Amino acid sequence: MLSVLIADDEFIEREGISLLLGQSPYEFRIYMAGNGEEAMHCLEENDIDILFTDIKMPFMDGLELLIQANQKFRGLKIVIFSAFADFNYAKTALEHKVLHYFLKPVDPDEFQTVLAEVVEAALEEESKLKRYWEGGGADEINSFLMQKGPAPQELEQLFHGWEVCSPQLFDLQDETETAIANFFDGLDTRFGDNARCITISEGIFLLLQKEEPFSDKGRREAEIKEYFVQCGIRQACVILGGYGIKLEDLPQEFQKMEEMLRFHFFVDGNQIFYIDEGVGNTGKAELIIGRIVNEICHGIENGNLSYIGENLVLLREELRSHINNSQIYVKYLYANLLKKILEKSGEKGMPEGGEDAFKEYLDKLFSENSLSGIHNFMLTLAGRLLPSAASEKKSSSEQKRVIRSVMEIVEKRYQEDISLQSIAEEVFLSPSYLSYLFKKEVGVSLIKYITMIRLDKAKELLRSGNMRISDIAARVGYQNYSYFNIAFKNNIGESPAQYREHAE
Repeated sequence: MLSVLIADDEFIEREGISLLLGQSPYEFRIYMAGNGEEAMHCLEENDIDILFTDIKMPFMDGLELLIQANQKFRGLKIVIFSAFADFNYAKTALEHKVLHYFLKPVDPDEFQTVLAEVVEAALEEESKLKRYWEGGGADEINSFLMQKGPAPQELEQLFHGWEVCSPQLFDLQDETETAIANFFDGLDTRFGDNARCITISEGIFLLLQKEEPFSDKGRREAEIKEYFVQCGIRQACVILGGYGIKLEDLPQEFQKMEEMLRFHFFVDGNQIFYIDEGVGNTGKAELIIGRIVNEICHGIENGNLSYIGENLVLLREELRSHINNSQIYVKYLYANLLKKILEKSGEKGMPEGGEDAFKEYLDKLFSENSLSGIHNFMLTLAGRLLPSAASEKKSSSEQKRVIRSVMEIVEKRYQEDISLQSIAEEVFLSPSYLSYLFKKEVGVSLIKYITMIRLDKAKELLRSGNMRISDIAARVGYQNYSYFNIAFKNNIGESPAQYREHAE
């Protein structure tokens, strides 16, 4: 059922439009407003699909209403009815995408003809919103992508028309709410019916784009970078999949793309990687290797064997992709890590045996003839020398303290445009290490946790009073009203207006 708002300061005019709506073959939920301010309040409190508005109204006229409504509510269909056949009014209406301009008195036959077109446009918009914003129905899609279930019906239907697609995986976890909202707001304009965006998890989105007749990687990359500039996105990671991917091949392609996201934290700025080239051929290899080594050092300093192990695996796989790296270079990297481990095991310097112990372990390291052998040697050594049960307990206690501090920061500042990067700087940790610690301790990502706090606060406000929904959105940290609706519906399963209605 579509929702319609009729705004006019004359009661008889509002009733007249309502009567005409009732004579149509469609079913509507109808709202009334006596002026522009009331109409804006109604738009903010309810999910309105179609707005019928007069121009001459007190407090806020129809032109100001349509300008503000267009800026705030994407997809809203607007029809004007007015006693004034003024060219300037019509020009303003056209500039702000008004679907039709009726002159009073409204002709009933013309009204029904136009109404059919407006309803069709509203239903098409509703379909577009579902394509782009509802990731939450993505449980079945995610199951399919993880090769744990069949392809859901909506993907079957999509590929029945498309046959193939070009997937792109976006990691926007470190972006502000404003930047992510801008990203979403521009998708429909850029792609129309030629793309489908799926929410994989908080901040991670899979964009399926209809196959194009060209495969110019340079053009593809340039368009993404230009779009990021428009959106204000500064620290995103994009994995560009192959062309001509069929539905049955999508899960395998997705898992390869997801694997490559792990390098997100090791390169600054917006990053674009190509799945068929791998990370190693992007010219950023040396920087990535250096950052991974730094993360291993973080793990050594904090006595975190799990984190050391995970990053040793990353280092091994990144080095494997560089066949030009000499054995001397590789062993030099690991020799520095070996020294760090030995220094940490002795706390104030080398352990008992000093330089002789270091030389002995170094000889063993250099006697290994394969990267796998070096990796296993380092993993075993770290497990043997780091740390004692007592220091593990101390390290765990310190990690819990950091996580408590992070949770306090979120609780105090959830109304701000905070990000993983800004919080990591505040607690003096790398974003990668903080992300790892937080998910290990709390069970969800930091970005997901921030969203949960914001939406819990929003639910409290929706249940406890009559504050306008747009004001609630701003109160809990969402400056973009449309994106608040998207986030709320994806996580709670219904819109804020529906939640408030059911809570009453």
